[in-house]
Amino acid sequence: MKTGGISGFQPVLRTYGQTADIRQDDTSGEQAHMLKDNVSISTEGMERYMESISEKEEAEAEGGEEAEDIESESVGCSMGINAGKLARMLAAAKTRSQIRSVIALIESDIRECDSGKAQGADIDEASYKAAQQLLLQAESRMNSAEDREPTSEEEMAQAIASLM
Repeated sequence: MKTGGISGFQPVLRTYGQTADIRQDDTSGEQAHMLKDNVSISTEGMERYMESISEKEEAEAEGGEEAEDIESESVGCSMGINAGKLARMLAAAKTRSQIRSVIALIESDIRECDSGKAQGADIDEASYKAAQQLLLQAESRMNSAEDREPTSEEEMAQAIASLM
C-alpha cells in the first residue's frame, strides 16, 4: 500500500518508537513520582467502610431488603409539535406524493403526542390543535394537487422546507 509517498506501517511504527522512547525518558529520575497515582485511606475511613458493609449485609440477611432508603424520583416531560415547520412543508408541497408525505409526518407527530399524553407528558395544546388544522388543510389540498412526479425544483423546495 502506497499513498503519497508513505507506504505501509513504517510511519506508524516510527512514531510509536519515538513515543515509547519519550515515555521511557520521562519516567526516569525526578519525574517518575509525578506519573504515579497515590491513594491513601485513613484507618478511620477504612473502619467506617467496613462497618457500612457489615450493616448492609445484616440488613439484607434479616429482611431481604437493602439497609439504605430508596428514594423515588419523577421526571416530567412536555411535548409539542413544530406546526410552523409542517405548515412550510405543506406550502412547498405541489404534488400528491409530497402532500402524502406531509400528511404522514403530521399524523406521526399527532400519534406521538397522543402516546406521550397517555404516559403523563404535558402536551402543548396550541401546537397540537395547529397540527390537527394542518392535517385538515393537507387532506383538502390533496384533491386539488397534481398527480405527477415532482420536478427537481419542487423537490428542492420541499427539502429546504423540511430543514427549516
